[in-house]
Amino acid sequence: MTGHGSGASVGIIANPNAGKDVRRLVALASTFDNQEKVRIVRRVLSGLVTTGVERVWYLRDSFGIVERAAAGLALPLDLRPIPVPCEFTASDSERAAAWLAEHDVACIVTLGGDGTNRVVARGCGALPLVPIATGTNNVFPFLVDGTIAGLVAGLFATGQLSDCLERVPRLEVWVDGTLVDIALIDVAVSRERFIGSRAIWDPTTIELIVVARLLPGVIGLAAVPAALIGHTDEQQGAVVELGAGSLRVTAPLAPGLVRDIAVRSWRTLPLGASLPIDRCPCTLALDGERELHVEQAAEILVRLSPNGPFVLDPRRAVRAAARRGCFLSEQ
Repeated sequence: MTGHGSGASVGIIANPNAGKDVRRLVALASTFDNQEKVRIVRRVLSGLVTTGVERVWYLRDSFGIVERAAAGLALPLDLRPIPVPCEFTASDSERAAAWLAEHDVACIVTLGGDGTNRVVARGCGALPLVPIATGTNNVFPFLVDGTIAGLVAGLFATGQLSDCLERVPRLEVWVDGTLVDIALIDVAVSRERFIGSRAIWDPTTIELIVVARLLPGVIGLAAVPAALIGHTDEQQGAVVELGAGSLRVTAPLAPGLVRDIAVRSWRTLPLGASLPIDRCPCTLALDGERELHVEQAAEILVRLSPNGPFVLDPRRAVRAAARRGCFLSEQ
């Protein structure tokens, strides 16, 4: 199999801190150590080379994941660090994604969880993502081997896959008419007054959950509406109000952490609709992490927007590539 593109390039953003939050102390979440992330990136690079990708732009990180992955492989790849200031914070990923979106890169392979991809999505615009799960709940990214992710990213970058993208919705947080942040999976209104350890797992601290999609078989806050509303519809989300009511729902809030949750009410949320948040001051958890405290505001809205990131599903892409004969060659 050879690539059909010339000068095809792909970005890699690997988060060394993904998969290490406090939920490993209160639940049974897996730990993706940085050495495993190095091995995953090695497999990604091997898949990219096979398809004919010539250049890989990568975000430098405090552990040196991509540099360590490339060491000793002698691959015919032009590896270059993304030229953005690195403070080794989450903002690096947003800046790197924005730079890649402006510099003729075909797609971004990410290593992280929902939080990592949320930050990347803030900057990537219409640049597609190939997200590999190395986080905690991993609702947005795919549990896929790096080899497969590298192959499909390379096939896409070299023009062998053209119609395998899906644009997913996002939740937008608007405060007094200004877009202040986004979430890819859920926004929760927390009773906690402080950001603290960020990760959220105690349902008694949550008043309201808004989800972007009704996804079966997920872990985290999005599991609550998924258990309440049996059907799935990519064109709508849902709103669940927690508290004493007529129903309790059993849902996995973190790996190995299953809780009975009191539910007061729930309803679906159509694409394009906005939900006013009438609690202020409030703390908002975005994709499972407390990120935003609003002390004073005239209006807080959570809008279900169709303008989320484009995503390349590895399994769907492999099927499409097989139908096109991308893995065949003449003897």
